[in-house]
Amino acid sequence: MSLASLKTLFVDTLVVQALPVTLQLILGAFIGACIIGLAGGIIRGLKIPVLYQILGVYAQLCRGIPDMLVLLFLYATMTSGSTYSIAVLGMSLIQGAYIMEIIKGGILSVDKGQWEAAKAMSLPMPITLFRIVIPQVMLVALPALIGQLVMLIKGTSVASTIGCLELTKRAVIAMSGYSNALIVYGCVLIIFFIMCHALTVAGKQLEKYVVKRIMGEKYER
Repeated sequence: MSLASLKTLFVDTLVVQALPVTLQLILGAFIGACIIGLAGGIIRGLKIPVLYQILGVYAQLCRGIPDMLVLLFLYATMTSGSTYSIAVLGMSLIQGAYIMEIIKGGILSVDKGQWEAAKAMSLPMPITLFRIVIPQVMLVALPALIGQLVMLIKGTSVASTIGCLELTKRAVIAMSGYSNALIVYGCVLIIFFIMCHALTVAGKQLEKYVVKRIMGEKYER
């Protein structure tokens, strides 16, 4: 493969055409997953009757079914909507189940004495949650959330099975014009590695910042 062909593959096809779609897919799915995970995690953490059991079944289903089958099921049942929107919905549901359990675990880790103190001060539940509990939950859950985002980035390749033109699908299409599969998929591997590694490094810095903000400047990780 010539340098001109490699440039066309890496820059024009993967970076210019496929990467923006992949980043939009990651952002959309992560926002959706966080909304589902936060709402569901609070319900599960507070053990609200009926909803607690329903969300428990949802979590078990999403964690017990392969991601590809979830996307294929949605693709087969949703007659309207683009492959991109179906992929965002499917990945939001899948990742939301994991984030929900992370938030639930964080809420349950908060000392009961703090709940009792807030109740003794007659603080409304929303204030107790978002001013006292959630900041501590974020301190505990942030590393797991960053890890989940890394898993989401790698999981975007599954969207290629329903025709979403993200990095992996573009690479499959590009194979028709290139004979060397090692180079084509190697370029995709490099892009995914850079994204995941950059996020891991940034996540560690964010974790330190959050710890300092919540625990104070004298706190050392």
